[in-house]
Amino acid sequence: ADLCYTLCSYAIKYDGQSSLLSTQSFDSTRKQQLESSLTQLFVDETKTKLPDSCSHSDALDPVAYAIPTFQMPNSFLGRPFQFQSDKDASRDLLLAAVESDQDMSVRLSSAYLNLTPRLRSVLTMFGNKRGVGAPYVLTAGAMSHGFAPKKQTKSMQNNVGIVDKIKSSIPEAFLTLVKEASQSIIACGGKVLLYERPGWTFHAKGVWITANDTNTSRRELIHHPTSVVSTIIGSGNYGARSEVLDVESNCVIVFNEHSKSEPIQQSVANDWNNMCEHSTVTEDLENRDDVNNLSTIVVQFMKKFL
Repeated sequence: ADLCYTLCSYAIKYDGQSSLLSTQSFDSTRKQQLESSLTQLFVDETKTKLPDSCSHSDALDPVAYAIPTFQMPNSFLGRPFQFQSDKDASRDLLLAAVESDQDMSVRLSSAYLNLTPRLRSVLTMFGNKRGVGAPYVLTAGAMSHGFAPKKQTKSMQNNVGIVDKIKSSIPEAFLTLVKEASQSIIACGGKVLLYERPGWTFHAKGVWITANDTNTSRRELIHHPTSVVSTIIGSGNYGARSEVLDVESNCVIVFNEHSKSEPIQQSVANDWNNMCEHSTVTEDLENRDDVNNLSTIVVQFMKKFL
């Protein structure tokens, strides 16, 4: 709520005119004031309230700890903000899981999968190479993709322009990126899954980290809800555009192993498992050679915008 209030207090009311696009509407001083307000919000330790660590009563034992995150593109100020960005907080959480003494696995959902080398490198630390769990990645298949072309009549098909052709090639371009990601994810014992469900559009994003959730049948599923140690919910899409160009805000939730958090962990696990029920593993993408020329161009020239 404090974050929403802070952002709204600096927001510019849209008047329906082109004046909103004026470079004078948000000058450098106002930008620095916004940074100062956000820094106070995210760095001020006096606003962090934790219970007495020695107490284990239900009244003082929280179910989980919630850590909000935020990031603004570096282009906003010409440099990063003076507090940890969302992408760095997410990566630090994954690194902590890798270094844990427990057998950790990570599950990541992205509506538009376009893993940056930075994120891919930490995901592939999970798996056989490090003797810990494995990474499982879920994204939209062509049928349920946010850019899946709508059904058109013959007359509409005859009047398709270049912009419409580019938009219709975006799902295929993302499948090319999925193929790239799957090579490294599968190599370390993980899986990449495609969500495809008739009449549904996939736009789920998040991270699920589990500990000691071992099961040889359908390893991508979360079999024991209490194995969920942390999750990330929010706006981040875990891709190039999300990391570099977009304003993002997430919430890192770390469950307290000493509290009665199983009902919430069950709900968190169900969110992931329910999506997997409508997903297929992508081993067959290795043999795909049917990418059209327009999709190839989209990948080459628009990758950082996807």
